[in-house]
Amino acid sequence: CQLAKNDWVLHLDDDMEFTSAALDEMLIEYGRNPRRIVGRFGRNLQLEDPTNTFNGYSSTSTHKSSEVVLTKLMVMERETCSSFFQYSHLLWDDVVLHDGEGPLWNGEDIFMSLVANHIYGPPADGRPFNNYAMDWLDVWQADDSLKDYNNGKLDISGGLKGLNLLDWKWWQTLFRRNRHYSYRGQLWQTAKERLAGLVEPK
Repeated sequence: CQLAKNDWVLHLDDDMEFTSAALDEMLIEYGRNPRRIVGRFGRNLQLEDPTNTFNGYSSTSTHKSSEVVLTKLMVMERETCSSFFQYSHLLWDDVVLHDGEGPLWNGEDIFMSLVANHIYGPPADGRPFNNYAMDWLDVWQADDSLKDYNNGKLDISGGLKGLNLLDWKWWQTLFRRNRHYSYRGQLWQTAKERLAGLVEPK
């Protein structure tokens, strides 16, 4: 995204589908304040939830003000992408390379959103976060019939569906999803701590 010629960069997964009206609405909202990330799917860390066993990570979608917006569908400034790489050394060796789960830089959406929070600062109107999740937009995941595999065996997050306790592939999918969620929670907490501890040059 650093090589993009436009000031705004659209990120989306290759299995996301959406209406043109949803894209228009997202871009209009983003244009009101480009100093943030805006998208369809948001997440907040839930460390206070005693039932959460994934280092605070939750797949529950958020509404409007959100700490993190997922790259499933989001828009951001090109300079925010440059900042992602500027701060990537904070996690590269121990979290991404050593503890990473799935493809290299899995969790990039979390870190990108936290970097945006860091460089833009808190909103002036008292909301907790600048980033904005538009969970009402008409966006959906492409049908599984278009995939050339099943059981979510190539999905980063496991692709878990239904309940099938007698199928070992179902268990494999469950464990892969749990590892994925736990890693994202670990990355989230570590990134927040290290970004907060930075002393920026004046």
